[in-house]
Amino acid sequence: MPKLLRHVIPALFSVALACSAASSHAGEILIDFETLPGIDGVLGTADDTPAGNYQLQPLSNQYEQIGVIFNQGTLMQVSFFNGDPLNHFISSTNPIGYFTTAVTGISIDSYSYWDATLTAYGRDGNVLTSNTLTNPLAGSAFLRCVLSVTSSELIFGFSILPNNPNYILNLDNLRLTTAEVPEPSQIALLGAGLALIAGLRRRRRA
Repeated sequence: MPKLLRHVIPALFSVALACSAASSHAGEILIDFETLPGIDGVLGTADDTPAGNYQLQPLSNQYEQIGVIFNQGTLMQVSFFNGDPLNHFISSTNPIGYFTTAVTGISIDSYSYWDATLTAYGRDGNVLTSNTLTNPLAGSAFLRCVLSVTSSELIFGFSILPNNPNYILNLDNLRLTTAEVPEPSQIALLGAGLALIAGLRRRRRA
């Protein structure tokens, strides 16, 4: 084995290990709006707290700990969406929000009277992708379906809106696909490994 490779391969192996350890919290976040994250900042754990028994509850920073902040939206608690009188779902005010965690996919259940569009926005507010569900009986029958988008770029914001601002959508079970993002310390380690390889190559040329 050439002398350079004897040094480069271990360095590359170290970098690969750093990259494999770098993924943080990749997977899915489900917000069913029945509970709020507790001190640990994770939904689905023992310290979650109930969303509260309110017929109408404005959405803002209740899910900030898991990286979701609503600019607008309202939770309703009635049996309409799934037959459970204690069920919470978005209604009354249609949701607009943004993410402070790395998101590449969004889906949400809809049971609405009107057409609905889920739009994903990039860092600069540009539209990355959207999904419109058309109700063939809009205005006369409710349509139960799922709105869903995915993006190769990180999604920084979203909106779920009807085709008329005066219309109301009924939405529940927000699912977020989270991306694999290196931790800052691991990015630094990766950079150090690459710098080592570059240095070895310069020595080889000399």
